[in-house]
Amino acid sequence: MIVPNTNVVDFPPPDPSGKAVANDDALEGTRPVGAGFAPQLAMRLRAWEDGTRFYPGALAACALCLGLVSSQAPAAGVIGAGAAGALFVLHKTLKAALVAAVLSAGFYIIPEARFSAAYWTVLAMVCAAGFFPRSLVLVLLRAPRWTWLVALLVSMASFCCVLLLKGPLATAAVFSGSLSAAFLGAGLARHLAMVDARLLAWGEDGLVPVTRDLLLGRVTAGMLHDLAQPLNVISMANGNMRYIVEQLDISDESRKQLLDRVARISSHTEAAAFILSLFRWFGRDGDKERSTLNVRSALDCAVAATKSNVRHHGVVVELEGNALEHVLPEHHGALEMMAVAALLSAFGSFIGPNNEKRRGKILLKAAMSPAHVVVTVQCIEEDGAPAPARKLDHATLWLVEQVAIEAGGDFRSMLRSSQPTRFVIRLGRDDI
Repeated sequence: MIVPNTNVVDFPPPDPSGKAVANDDALEGTRPVGAGFAPQLAMRLRAWEDGTRFYPGALAACALCLGLVSSQAPAAGVIGAGAAGALFVLHKTLKAALVAAVLSAGFYIIPEARFSAAYWTVLAMVCAAGFFPRSLVLVLLRAPRWTWLVALLVSMASFCCVLLLKGPLATAAVFSGSLSAAFLGAGLARHLAMVDARLLAWGEDGLVPVTRDLLLGRVTAGMLHDLAQPLNVISMANGNMRYIVEQLDISDESRKQLLDRVARISSHTEAAAFILSLFRWFGRDGDKERSTLNVRSALDCAVAATKSNVRHHGVVVELEGNALEHVLPEHHGALEMMAVAALLSAFGSFIGPNNEKRRGKILLKAAMSPAHVVVTVQCIEEDGAPAPARKLDHATLWLVEQVAIEAGGDFRSMLRSSQPTRFVIRLGRDDI
C-alpha cells in the first residue's frame, strides 16, 4: 500500500456572498449573534480582575478617608494608621504626600481636627510613610515573630480602649494602637507584596525582565557542559596544529604568522573557558581550596562576572579595605551573588536618562566590624561627586535579601543622592 506523502489541506472555498462557511456542517448557523462580544468582555473583566496596580491608590484612599473621620471617630484613626504603614512599605511617597496635604488642609475644614489626638496621629503616620528612610523597612520587618503577636494584641486592646474609655487613657490608647496598627499594616503589605511580587514591580519594567533573566540562567546552566566540550576539542586541535606547524618545512616568516594565529586561538579559547568557569561556579564554593575563599576572591569573581555589562570603558572598579583577606569559606557564594546584584545596579548609575555614558569609579570597600564583615558599594563620578542613584528592582532585591538572611547577614539598598554609598552588605564573621 502506498500512502501519499502530502501535507496539503483543501480548505472550502469562500462564499461569494461574503458570509463565513463553517467547517462543521452540524454547527452551521448555530453561532449566536453576540458571540463576538463575549471574548472582548472577558478580556476587559480579566484586566480589572488583576487589581494589583490599584492597591496603593486604595490604601491611600483608606488612609485619607479614615483620617478625615478620625476627629469624630478616634477608632477610625487606628485603622488609618495601618493603611499608612502599608503605604510606607509600598514606597508610595507621592501618594503619602498627597494624603498628608489633604489632611493638613482638613484643619481649616474640620475645626474639631485641631484638638483630635487621633487626627494628629494619622497625619504623623502618613508623613512618616512618605518621608522616613526606606532602610527602616528591613529593620522593622525583621523583628522576632513574637513581636507580631504582641502588636496584634496591643492594637486590639487599644482599639477597645478607644471605644470604651474617655480622656487621657483614650488618648494614650490612640497612640499605642496607631503604632501597633502601622507595624501590622507594614507587615501585611510586605507579605502581600511577596505573595504577589507585581505589587512592588508594577510601574517599572515589571517582572518580565526578571523572569527572563532567571529562566535564562537556568537554561544557560544546562548548556555549560555542552559548551565545554567544543572548547576542549578546539584546544586539543590547536595544540596539534602548533606541533604540525613547527614540523612543516616552510619559511620562518610563514611559520611565525601561523604560530601567531595559533597563539591567538589559544588565548581566546582560554578566555572562553574562564567565562564558562564563572558560569559554572557562580554562587558556589567548590571550585577552589577553602583557604583561598576570602572576601577578595568573591569580589573579584563578581567583578569578572559583570564585566560584560559595562558598555564602555569609562567605569573603573576598585577594591580596598582591611577585610579583603578575611577567609569566608561558608558564605563565599552568598557574598558573590550579593556583589553581582549590587554591581549590576551600580553600573546603571553611569548611564544617563538619554543613554549618555558617564565616566566614574565604583569602589568596593570591605571593612571589619566587631561582629560583621561590611562591604560598601560606592558610585563616584569623574569629578568626585556621588553618581545618581539607580533603584534595584524589587523582585531581585527581595531575592538577594533572602540570600543575605540565609547567610546571617544583611543587604541594604541606599537611595540617598547626597552620599556615594549605594549598597551595604553585611556578613557575620566566622572567626568570633
